[in-house]
Amino acid sequence: MAVSSGAYSTEIIHSSAQFSQLSQAARHLLAERSSTCDPHFFLSSVQKNIWSPLAVVVSCDGMTIGIVYAKERKVAGFGLGLIYADATLDGMVVADPANRESVFEVALRRLIDEPGSRGLRLLIPPTGLERDAIQKILDSRPLDVHYSTVEHHNVLELGPSYEAFLEKLGKRTRRNFRYYRRRLEAEGHTYVEGIPPAEFERAAYKLLEKDVVGAYRDGIHRCLGMLATVKDPVYVGLRHRNGEWLSILGGWRERDYGVVFFQMNNDRDFPQSALCVALRGYLIEALISARIPSLLFWGGVGPPLRRYCRILPATGVHLDLPTFGWRTSRQLIGWITHFLPDRLRTIASWVAPEVPSQSANPRVSSEVG
Repeated sequence: MAVSSGAYSTEIIHSSAQFSQLSQAARHLLAERSSTCDPHFFLSSVQKNIWSPLAVVVSCDGMTIGIVYAKERKVAGFGLGLIYADATLDGMVVADPANRESVFEVALRRLIDEPGSRGLRLLIPPTGLERDAIQKILDSRPLDVHYSTVEHHNVLELGPSYEAFLEKLGKRTRRNFRYYRRRLEAEGHTYVEGIPPAEFERAAYKLLEKDVVGAYRDGIHRCLGMLATVKDPVYVGLRHRNGEWLSILGGWRERDYGVVFFQMNNDRDFPQSALCVALRGYLIEALISARIPSLLFWGGVGPPLRRYCRILPATGVHLDLPTFGWRTSRQLIGWITHFLPDRLRTIASWVAPEVPSQSANPRVSSEVG
């Protein structure tokens, strides 16, 4: 049931204990919703060395009617006063449909008005309630705003059967999906579903010793923590005939789609085996057999599957307080961003989009940490 905005009260929570209590208070809101709506999932997702997690809890007559998850960017342990929230997978705003837009609007106003706040960094669908709520705020108060198009998650439509899925791929990609799977099976390696979480964790840290590109211990710990909170986790892998793990993949299933969230492959010792392609082929076949119509790649996917995916539309939004000092700081940082090394450029892009040359387009970082 919808309630009037004047009846709302808000509270910002930060601690793990408060998030645990929130799970109980908001149980009626979390039922039948995706895993990304759960407070434990959100808290596990936050990389603590660069983010401070928070949630705005919106109540009416003593009952929690909405939650908005967000996090503050930190540098060297100090908060920048910039709050980030990602609404692209419907997990940022947890509320009944009738209240979602109002809950989102009230939460954003609370975050903007917090002491020390300088601005918001949002990732939202191009159209819908989030965009409408932001426009209402802009109509009611002066804020500096910057919009940009951002590529984020990718979605692969699977089709009615595995053979039908393969047929829609290009000739070379289709050949690779078939060839590398037959090759692995001929060598005596096996595909394993339902790996126990403890075994999956051991495999992840063992594969870390194989110099997996982009993998690091803290990142693995965070990913495993997130997988431990989901309702229907996916733990699959390719096992060498000697018992060692060649490749593992973690994700989860929702009602209408599967999610690929985490994958590690021993490409160092098996560079010619296309382990990534082979394991994803097995998973895709299993999802099709379970009548799951699509597969979402969290944060995107590379070739060869990228060319067969649709990009989940997203709009990056910078909302900033229009004070003279903050405007000047953002303008200066925007002008110098392209002179900075990559690490500092990433930090600077959270403060301000890089000021483009006349032949360039504005750029907004799509990092979600």
